[in-house]
Amino acid sequence: MIKTFLNKILNSKNSRTKAIKQNIAGSLLVKGISIATSLILVPLTLGYVSSEIYGIWLTISSILYWLTYMDVGFTLGLKNRLAEAIAQKDFDRGRSLVSTTYFIMTVIFVPLTVVLLLISPHIDWCAFLNVDIAYQAEVTKTIQILFVFVALQMISNVFIAVVAAFQKVALSSLFNVIGQLFALIIIFIMTRCIPPALPNLAIAYSMMPILVVIVASVIFFKGKFRQVSPTIKNINIKYTKDLGGLGVKFFIIQIQMIVLYQATNILISHIDGPNAVTQYNIAYKVLNVIVMVYSIFLSPLWPAFTDAYTQKDFVWMNSIYRKMTYVFYFLCIAVTCTVFASPILYKIWIGDKVDIPFVLTCSIALYTIIHCWDSLQVMLINGVGSVKLQTYVVLIGLVLHIPLSLFLGHFVGILGVILSMCIINLIYSTFFTIQIRKILSQKATGIWIK
Repeated sequence: MIKTFLNKILNSKNSRTKAIKQNIAGSLLVKGISIATSLILVPLTLGYVSSEIYGIWLTISSILYWLTYMDVGFTLGLKNRLAEAIAQKDFDRGRSLVSTTYFIMTVIFVPLTVVLLLISPHIDWCAFLNVDIAYQAEVTKTIQILFVFVALQMISNVFIAVVAAFQKVALSSLFNVIGQLFALIIIFIMTRCIPPALPNLAIAYSMMPILVVIVASVIFFKGKFRQVSPTIKNINIKYTKDLGGLGVKFFIIQIQMIVLYQATNILISHIDGPNAVTQYNIAYKVLNVIVMVYSIFLSPLWPAFTDAYTQKDFVWMNSIYRKMTYVFYFLCIAVTCTVFASPILYKIWIGDKVDIPFVLTCSIALYTIIHCWDSLQVMLINGVGSVKLQTYVVLIGLVLHIPLSLFLGHFVGILGVILSMCIINLIYSTFFTIQIRKILSQKATGIWIK
């Protein structure tokens, strides 16, 4: 059935389209396991710690996720530049790009981690997160553990950018799923053998996915990707500008993503407390199942559009964009059905552990639909590499989201944060829909194509 659906939506015999179909078909199976694992992890974790501690964990992990954007966009820059080198069969340049990116990540994150480990004990994390002072020592230790794992993740994730540049998106998803499965096993053992504690949760969630990527990178750089395997002698600082020129633009976009998406848990905790963070995340995870499936269709488009734009294949690009709009329409129907079924889904999934207001589910559903349309435009624009407009437009979210969330939150609580996200994503969608259509019709000039 999946194969028939893909053939109807993506029925071209073009090699890029075939690669996209292979990635989607492979990712559907892999993501299915990932979705099931992530859903099982929630009630399992809630069985290990309380709703309040789980809310604290979600907030802490959001803060630490900010560090993953401190690479100044170099890994995203690598994805585009390496995809171009592969399309041009310039593997010597590709090897230098990969080697240099590993070097840059190490230089950024090793010193940064040391500094953060030194200053973290002197920060009043409980006051910042609006949680009981009794958790201070536990929260500080958890954050220090995550500092180390985030640094390792950022260095090891250079390999994920390499996999994406080779248009093997399903393969990169597989590594994440294997890591999730190991984390699930460890947390299950912890619920039976180890008393509940935030540091234990941090180790279980963070360690295994990183180990899987490190092992996979060693194997694949000796095999399938040996043409671009990193070496010390291939580090070439002159490529820093090539990676960083595009990377800085991605970095500005990433900073906005921190404020707009990763600050959500902190804003909700500040407005309504950690229990509200748990409510939001459970409702979000239910609807995010659809988003994860949708992302399977989107992820292969970035490197494919880089390849197509390098070769000026606008006929193919227009065809894929039109077909992906049909996939988006299916998403809208799926989101609507999920909203009406949500009370039953919550009951089956977590029982009576957490009460989720129906209006909260509806607001997250609205945000999901707007955000997914925006994601389609952005994925294609990023593939083309014309991201200068994004660096300006996203300043709207960077400046507006926090004050708007606090203002609306004063009147409608947690819903104010989500409403702010809807408004900002709607603005983004308008600009980026115009931009991608200008690019695909070859009418883009000035900032629309830069």
